[in-house]
This record gives sequence, structure tokens and C-alpha cells, in this order.
Amino acid sequence: MKIGAFGEVMLRLTPPEYLLLEQSNQLRMEFTGTGVNLLSNLSHFGQETALLTMVPDNRLGEAALANLRRLGIATDFSGQAGDHLGSFFAEIGYGTRPTQVTYQNRRNSAFSLAATKDYLLADFVAQMDLIHICGISLSLTEQTVATALTLAEMAHGAGKKVCFDFNFRPSLNDEPGQKAEMKQRYEAILPYCDLVFGSVRDLVELLHFGEAPADEAAETALIQDFMKQYGLQWFAGTKRERRDEPGIIGKLYTPEQEIKSPWHKLSVLDRIGAGDAYAAGILLGYGEGWDLQRTCEFATGNAVLAHTIQGDVPLTSCRMVEHYLQHPDVDLLR
Repeated sequence: MKIGAFGEVMLRLTPPEYLLLEQSNQLRMEFTGTGVNLLSNLSHFGQETALLTMVPDNRLGEAALANLRRLGIATDFSGQAGDHLGSFFAEIGYGTRPTQVTYQNRRNSAFSLAATKDYLLADFVAQMDLIHICGISLSLTEQTVATALTLAEMAHGAGKKVCFDFNFRPSLNDEPGQKAEMKQRYEAILPYCDLVFGSVRDLVELLHFGEAPADEAAETALIQDFMKQYGLQWFAGTKRERRDEPGIIGKLYTPEQEIKSPWHKLSVLDRIGAGDAYAAGILLGYGEGWDLQRTCEFATGNAVLAHTIQGDVPLTSCRMVEHYLQHPDVDLLR
């Protein structure tokens, strides 16, 4: 399966050794973003991938494209225009101190300013089997919203599978009335989607779809009602659950079934990008025709491993994930 994504390439700047910005005069630089993380992981799994995006027409943009190619992502549909790349600082948390992400002026990036006409959407849709659209594109500018909706409609009309991730960011939607506008945008794109990544919280708080469920059975019923309303095949997400130690459970729904992974303990080096790793595992199982239980367990194992890798990009392989699932206590390979 050839998998494409529409999303922003971002520059992540991270102080070393869990330091705060005030403590360091050094920053580690990485090119990242939901589409980059997802596709690079799928490339490591042996899938063919391509990113539809726009980066600056300068050395920074050239470096970003070179990084995409190094990660195995095709850049045939990645254009160059403007002079700004969206960026963020990631101060990695430790113990009770959470990781702090600070975005920089994302709405003026090359990606945010690119219009629908600047992309070869018809060619992109024709060459892909499945297209992932990051929900952040609905939070940035009128241009990114229009492109995301047009792409979803075109892909759906061409019989291609469309995947959507809510990926709501409060810091990008903090103006009065913006949540109501986001609700309208979500409702506009969902009829074109086949797979959705999200949570009950997204449905209740963003879409006002039903009320907060009182128990797990009500939660399942709410999600499946939502799926039936929009004709979705799969709905997937993770749930963090503490059992003396931090842990995670993966969940995968069809309109008739609920699949759960076993609980996994988390050891957190860097949690940014772990959700993208879960999504990559789900899409791998979907594309390869795996059964639901195997897909959910593989995706959850992949997310667990992603927490142990520094940086956003999950550089796991199928062999690594399968080894972890079969031998979770092995801590040395020779």
C-alpha cells in the first residue's frame, strides 16, 4: 500500500540533557511533524510513503527535504515557497515536571501560506492508496483548511482511503469562538473519512457528540454511534492508565467491535511523537490486512517503544516491535 500524508514539516529545537531553555546555550535541531513522524515510521516498516507539504525556498527548506528523503519519504509532492519554517521548542520533562512545547509563529510558515492551487492534488490522490490528513491543518490558516477539505473530498471521490487525526492543539485555538469554528471544520471533513484517530474527549468536548460516558460500555457505545453516523471503518486511540506505574492501553473500534491491547508499562525518555507511532502501527495493520487484535497490539507496542526514543520520529522496525511484544523483559541483545 502506498501511503501519503498532508501535513507540516516543523523544526524542533531541544535543549540537551533535560535542561530548560534558561540553562542551555545549545539546541538539538530535528525536522519533524505529524506527517513526518507517521510516514518515516511506515517507511521503516517497508511501506512506500510520500508527503504533500510546502517548505521554504531556502537552505532550511532544502535541509528539510533532504531529511525527509533520508527517512525514506518521497518528496515528489513537497514544494518550496516562502522563507519560513514552523518551529517549536521542546523542553523535555523529568519526573513530575511535564514536557513543555512552545510553538513559534506557525501561521506564517511556508505550509500555512500555501494555497490549494500550489499543490498537485489530483496527481497525489491518483498515486496514493491511503491518505492521512493531520487535524492540525484545520487549525492553522484558511489556506490549510481549504486544502485539507479539498484533498479529503477528492480522495474519497476517487475511492481512496482517507485517514484523519483530530490532533487538537489548545494553543492554536485559544481565541473566542474558535472551538465552534473547529467543530464546523471537523464536521465538514469527517464524511470523507474511513479511519479516524481520536478519543471520547474529542467527540464530547470538540464535536459535542453526546455526553461524557459514565463507564467503559457507554464509552464504546458513544464511539460506535459516532462511527455509524459518519460511516467510519475504524476508530483508534490510546488511553493512559496508571497501575502503580505509568502505563498505556491501545483501543481499536469498528462499528461492531471493540479491541483492546494488554496494559503496557511506560518508560518515558521522550513522549512527543508516540501517538504518531501508534497511528503508524494501526495503518500498517490496516494496509497489510492483519486481524484487529494483532493490529492493536502491534500499534500499542510501537507506541511504547516510541516513548524510549529521543526525538519525535519513531525509528522502530517491525522486528523491534515484535521482539518487544514477545520478550518484554529482555534488556540486552547481542
